[in-house]
Amino acid sequence: MVLVADPNCVATAALRPALVEYANCRIVEAGSLAAVTEIVAGDVVGDLAMVSVRFRDNTGPVIRALRATGWNRIIALAPPSIDPAPVIEAVRAGASGVLAVPGLDVKAPGDPVSVPVYGLTEREVEVIALVAEGMSNKEIGTKMQLSALTVKSHLARIGKRLGVGDRAHMVAIAYRAGVLPAAPRREVG
Repeated sequence: MVLVADPNCVATAALRPALVEYANCRIVEAGSLAAVTEIVAGDVVGDLAMVSVRFRDNTGPVIRALRATGWNRIIALAPPSIDPAPVIEAVRAGASGVLAVPGLDVKAPGDPVSVPVYGLTEREVEVIALVAEGMSNKEIGTKMQLSALTVKSHLARIGKRLGVGDRAHMVAIAYRAGVLPAAPRREVG
């Protein structure tokens, strides 16, 4: 079992394809401090814990709590270019190493994303936004002046990068990552 602890599970989506393909393991997501606390309180221990520095000041305490529970291998997840202070703190707290994850932004959940994550192009983000609006491939193609087959190719590449195969999951990941603005709430009446 591999634990990926990251606010809003952005790192999980980025790492899932490689973990599934190469490690063939069960992946447990902890998208909040409360989720990590549940894992620690339940004495759940696995093979590897991957903890994002996006927990900011709580990254060290999260790593220490996992170590105390029995997680022997803990990797800190960080964006490729980051101030070294959070990485050093993670290692001091007990991280065995650091993994640079492209697309992992150190911004807090809810902060606007300044660049597309997961290596998605602007065009692919535009396609996902139209999928989120409920458009079919044909409708997206018409709006973007593309063929439906080209739209299908974009969706296949997006799915491969995100490690998912269905449109709804792609949209959910894009919302969680902040690639798409929060969906408007509809009043039920």
